Amino acid sequence: MNAVIDSILKENIDYYRRMKNILVGRLMINERGYLINKHLKGQTYKYLRRKVSGRSFYKYIGPEKSPYVDKVSKEIKQSKNDLIELRRTKDALKKLRAKDMNHVDFTARIRELFQLMDKEGLWDEGLQLIGSWCFKFYQNYLGVEYYPERTVDVDFAVRIPYTGTPTKIGEKLKEMGFQEDRSTQDGSIVYRGGDIMVEFLKDRKGDGKKEGDPSIRELDIAPQSVPYLKILLENPETCQFKDLGKITAPSMPAFLAHKLIVVGKRRDKGKKEKDLRQAQAVARAVLQDQERIERLHSVVKSLHKSQQKVVCSSAKAADELVPGASGDFLEALDGLC
Repeated sequence: MNAVIDSILKENIDYYRRMKNILVGRLMINERGYLINKHLKGQTYKYLRRKVSGRSFYKYIGPEKSPYVDKVSKEIKQSKNDLIELRRTKDALKKLRAKDMNHVDFTARIRELFQLMDKEGLWDEGLQLIGSWCFKFYQNYLGVEYYPERTVDVDFAVRIPYTGTPTKIGEKLKEMGFQEDRSTQDGSIVYRGGDIMVEFLKDRKGDGKKEGDPSIRELDIAPQSVPYLKILLENPETCQFKDLGKITAPSMPAFLAHKLIVVGKRRDKGKKEKDLRQAQAVARAVLQDQERIERLHSVVKSLHKSQQKVVCSSAKAADELVPGASGDFLEALDGLC
């Protein structure tokens, strides 16, 4: 009889775990917040309102009866229902005494990573979340429009020299179950755990040929050296997220300028298109906030003249891969190109 009961319990736990992963996945990509109306010249336009750290953010959605407004409205309704169902699912798992509720939940694993960085004080010492997870947060918390992004890799930028309190982050990642994987080419280290890869990056000086051993002994890591990272590291923005705690990422203006430089150096059309679509989504959010527009101009003006030219040439050529993107970029860069 015990074997039968155990089998039934296992089936129920597996079912609710699958449901939890589906619900969390949808909540990560679907819009959340409230649609509000704004009236202009007899027309009604819809905006999405969300609150982050006590501050309201607004994102333009479209005319009242446009197909995209209908799509966003359905996503918001779906998210509200999913939140209710997620609470019920978690309660069911607790009642079934599921000891490992986050068994296959990527978001819980990634949340654990961010909490580790916060606990060790690294957000305050120049560490930044960059790459695709940075863009995910712009989408989910700072009003950037949806663009599908499926990576589970997590990239952190490290400010060099590191001047904070020494802490063995590499060792702590291994204690979490990540395996160390050292590159035979440059000696850098990535950490792999299941389908998640954690990588640390630092700004490359010149062509990188004279950098030598990449190890940062104070942190027990060896970051890969990449160009143009200085733009992000010099323009941090820290937010307190209800779901995830404190996180430091590049400001959206810095992200946009960096993307336009990287695009200008890429050869792979697929990667260029992906970068341009992310940059366009961020540009549209920047255009909704005069302070961010001014910050973008400040970031671009601080760049070397050769990099400023790349930003402008990438902006002007963007329509070749992403129709309509050039208009958004040049409006955000008004007067600079």
